[in-house]
Amino acid sequence: MTVVDLEELAEMAVQLESTARKLAPSPERYELLRDVARFRAQLATRLSELKAKKK
Repeated sequence: MTVVDLEELAEMAVQLESTARKLAPSPERYELLRDVARFRAQLATRLSELKAKKK
């Protein structure tokens, strides 16, 4: 994946988190928010690795 691809995924993850926050409080909502946060952290790590390689 390219940096652009990962940045697009990161934007989608932000939108997904925003949508998840609109759900009624429940264990499922909590799990979804946790999963999205984990995914965003993985994306951020991968993005920084790719950007460091390009330098």
